[in-house]
Amino acid sequence: MTERSLTPQTQKLVAIWSAMLRLAPRLHSVVPTDLARVKARLIKLHPEGGAKRASDFNLFYRIGVVLAHNDAPMTMSDLSAALAVPLSTATRTMDWMVEAGYIERVLDPNDRRLVRVALTKTGKQLYHTINEYIQRHAEALLRDFTAQEREQLISLLQKLVHSLERIAS
Repeated sequence: MTERSLTPQTQKLVAIWSAMLRLAPRLHSVVPTDLARVKARLIKLHPEGGAKRASDFNLFYRIGVVLAHNDAPMTMSDLSAALAVPLSTATRTMDWMVEAGYIERVLDPNDRRLVRVALTKTGKQLYHTINEYIQRHAEALLRDFTAQEREQLISLLQKLVHSLERIAS
């Protein structure tokens, strides 16, 4: 497919995507400064270890979203399915998160063969710290938009996510 055969909207979307990719390195140079502030807060939560890189925070946040929105501890199978990762990956990840004090393993009272995982108090604090960081940055991104533009943007992005989910399944 040549650039000329694309619709004007597709060409604009590709141009926006390209601009975002060009901006990414400059945004990464800002994020470590902000992340350093978040890390300092996290060290107070758990000084012995834990997340060290941005990817650790990303992975923890994905797990935190799943666990924080569940009423009860989850089995490893349920967690790996929710994260769309192999059970071995979920288990390895849980090992370091248990060691760091963010996750705890809980025996299932109905079936002692099952092990469930849940956020510890420190894990919940970490999740909320990262969530606040994301919320502050989302607010900063939306500052230049009117209320109507914000609603339109959110609606369109939700539609985009649904399209991506459809393509991914």
